[in-house]
Amino acid sequence: MSTQPLRDEGGRPPNGVITVDLAVDLVITSTEAVPLSARLVYDPQSPFTALLEVSSHGDWENAQWTFARDLLQTGLNKPSGDGDVRIWPPCRCSNRPEVRMLLRGTSGSALLDVPSEPLREWLVRTWEAVPPGEENARIDWDAILSALLSS
Repeated sequence: MSTQPLRDEGGRPPNGVITVDLAVDLVITSTEAVPLSARLVYDPQSPFTALLEVSSHGDWENAQWTFARDLLQTGLNKPSGDGDVRIWPPCRCSNRPEVRMLLRGTSGSALLDVPSEPLREWLVRTWEAVPPGEENARIDWDAILSALLSS
């Protein structure tokens, strides 16, 4: 199973979005996996959420999940999530150094092994950009309220 980040080990484009490209494994059985490309995206303008894009052929529109950044942080240390996204930390007892993610969608589910160190480093960069407790200050509440009232 691959645990190495791809050539782009993360970046911060000019718009402030923080990304990391990863090589992940789609777990098929306990001994079989399919390598995939994945990208984690954090936009400080949407400070509570993280986006995971998974691709088998370089098409980043292939599969996307949006979930709480806190869920990833918690999942590095203990099992987290109880909805469409569930995360388990690396497991020393089974020699699994990756973070395991179960992603459920309308057309099925996927179990991914995600390299933990690049994930951890990416999360650190997101917390540096928007520290815990400062997320609300990044949200344009007037624009959200205006959009809700105009609907």
